[in-house]
Amino acid sequence: MASAGRPSPPPPRGPVIDLTAHRRAVNTVAFSPDGRLLASGSDDRTVILWDFTDAARPAPVAELTGHRRAVNAVAFSPDGRLLASGAGDWTVVLWDVADPARPARRATLVHPRPGPLTRDGWRQGGVHAVAFAPDGRSLVCGVDRTVVLWDLADAARPVRCAVVTHNRRLWRSGPVGTVAFSPDGRLLATGCDGDKNTGVLWDVGEPARPVRTAVVRPQARDWPKALTSGGAPAVHAVGFSPDGRSLVTGSGDLGVVSGTYGSWRRGAVTVWDVGDPAHPVRTGTGTVPLARGGDTAQVFAVAFRPDGRSLASGGENATVTLWDVTDPAHLATSAALVGHRGAVRALAFRPDGRLLAGCGAGGNITLWDTS
Repeated sequence: MASAGRPSPPPPRGPVIDLTAHRRAVNTVAFSPDGRLLASGSDDRTVILWDFTDAARPAPVAELTGHRRAVNAVAFSPDGRLLASGAGDWTVVLWDVADPARPARRATLVHPRPGPLTRDGWRQGGVHAVAFAPDGRSLVCGVDRTVVLWDLADAARPVRCAVVTHNRRLWRSGPVGTVAFSPDGRLLATGCDGDKNTGVLWDVGEPARPVRTAVVRPQARDWPKALTSGGAPAVHAVGFSPDGRSLVTGSGDLGVVSGTYGSWRRGAVTVWDVGDPAHPVRTGTGTVPLARGGDTAQVFAVAFRPDGRSLASGGENATVTLWDVTDPAHLATSAALVGHRGAVRALAFRPDGRLLAGCGAGGNITLWDTS
């Protein structure tokens, strides 16, 4: 029985659709701007395009091949004609998907390979995040420990226009695993998986000259102990609200297990007011409980519902949490979405807000009705 004054947790809700075309873990999903396509990328080195014209019966329409390592990130251009796929082979491929049944390779963006990287979670070297600017004229890629911006004025001949290091001290940085543009395209948020890393806000009003404007540092519950056991929680996921006023980060939250410290055991979502990009203000934090029988629940994925009233988060505990963010200072859990097999690595709302897609280590793509 719930304690007096504390609302009972919402009952879990199962999936409405389960898609199982990939042969290994699925790392990324994205809906096209019109909601008719879903793209998914996998450890099996493929990208699958799914036809959602009939949302009750989605079907694979094309399989895109050519990457030599796991596909870690996919993103559609604002007009829906291009799809970018980034992989562990240090390349990003731009696909023309105007005719989804006959996708064509438009260009391949090649990034230099650095020295050996330490494995962090499931991420290793390569491209782990991609995002188109809202005007479609540039593309940002998270490549190893750097953030790379490409000029897409001619999509057939992209030009690398900027490369910046996420952390000023390279040795303290892990792979850049998440990137997101603000709705007006003037801000870029990035996050890393390494120890002692934080989220970074960049002014990209001039894409060729990104300017670091601020750092966002998720709050551990016990900072003195956190500092002795690795520093700040790593920022695994970032996302802007549809109105651009808020930024959300997904991370870990230091916990105690058997009287010891040193691991980010619980998950956390933090909402930041970025009305003044140079001075972001933490407005609210929600923590994610451990999975039954588990000992960790870091948040790997976040996504705002298109109406901006709800936020979805997912991570190691294989459960997707829906948060009511109408009052960012008091995040409230509105639903727990279950049925996913394994850790959740990515989330995407359909543009109409009626479906939420999640994917991850289980190899399946799970869809929930959020209407």
